[in-house]
Amino acid sequence: MRPAGTVTGVFTSSADREGAFRFLQSPRIPSEAVADASFDATARRCHGYPWVYVAVDGSSLSFSDRRRRRDVGHVGNLSKGGRGLIVTNALAVSPDGSPIGLCGQQFWARKGRTTKIKRRWHATDTEVARTVPLLEQVRERLGTLRAPIVPWFQMDRGYDAWTIWRAVRDEQLRVTIRASYSRVVRETPRGKKNYLFNLARRAPVLGSYNLHVSGRAGQPARMACMQVRAREVTIELKVSKKKREYVRLNVVVAKEMRSHKPLHWVLLTTEPVDSFEAAHAVVEGYATRWRVEEFHRAWKSGVCNVEDTQLRSRDGLIKWATILAAVAARASRLTYLAREKPESPAIDELSREEIDATIALRRPKGVKLGAKPTLSQVVLWIADLGGYTGKSSGGPPGPTVIARGLLQVETLAKGIRNLKEM
Repeated sequence: MRPAGTVTGVFTSSADREGAFRFLQSPRIPSEAVADASFDATARRCHGYPWVYVAVDGSSLSFSDRRRRRDVGHVGNLSKGGRGLIVTNALAVSPDGSPIGLCGQQFWARKGRTTKIKRRWHATDTEVARTVPLLEQVRERLGTLRAPIVPWFQMDRGYDAWTIWRAVRDEQLRVTIRASYSRVVRETPRGKKNYLFNLARRAPVLGSYNLHVSGRAGQPARMACMQVRAREVTIELKVSKKKREYVRLNVVVAKEMRSHKPLHWVLLTTEPVDSFEAAHAVVEGYATRWRVEEFHRAWKSGVCNVEDTQLRSRDGLIKWATILAAVAARASRLTYLAREKPESPAIDELSREEIDATIALRRPKGVKLGAKPTLSQVVLWIADLGGYTGKSSGGPPGPTVIARGLLQVETLAKGIRNLKEM
């Protein structure tokens, strides 16, 4: 109802603030219980889908802590005294690309500097290795639904590591990861040595498709012609200086044709790619990974400003960040649906009271209480209430103005609910 980075910014009365602080600091309410409640709710919303993409990405929360009073660790540049928590988020995305919500999250604190040798050969101590339990927890959570769902994990090149691929092989996870470098490829330890990018470049062409690319600084929007190649490979994992292991995967290459700075993805996946349709589905699935980056922007700036909190205990920080993450996920979902599914009914995503509150506050011409507008119409009205300036803003409304508008809408919607119950 009132997203903000600080407890004092959310609650307007001293009694509410005191209750919130007691809740966040109470050892009787562990952060794990708050997280499980949120992630289980997301899992229930996944019911009915044949599968869901799970976009996984890491980030960090930086907090002002000059006196080192907070129960956190090092983030960023150690020489500058950066303090905070490392976090990996798993965002569930529907097969049509709509964000559903967080289905997993893992926090931890970095205690000190790690050497290059330690990062390379003792990878169980790295951020990437800590992602493996998160993947297993997400699969277990979605697998215990009444109709079990198999998550299809989508990860960027930072997760192209032996610890992840070993877990993928041993746990039989469904995964697509962007290749970070040209790995050694060979069938057996003494087999002929080759390299991933060389083989990917010579893989059979399966087909092509057109992709709309939005304009960026110095580059206008364009329609890119993407060529798709795919083949099967066996990658070599450097587990230690002497130990090697092997994983059988498929590599899918999507490269833009006839461009000075072409789009170029080399994806490693467990999915079979025996046709153009199958290979294209892998590329489309990987494109949903950007949803978690959009979520991070809404969570850390604009909507929730989670890093503004003044809480000190680690458990309290994590509880507060988890609650704000649910708010950011909803704002991101509304933003996406309003852009990609503008004609869907608003009642699918908003309550009747929220729609009526929006109409009462915005007072759109010719629209009365009880109307059944589309989602894009209602989201635009909510954004107007939040300060959206239309085309002059440079694009459609984003999570920030939507969240600001929801603040006003939710307050009136609560009043409408109370009147109905009297």
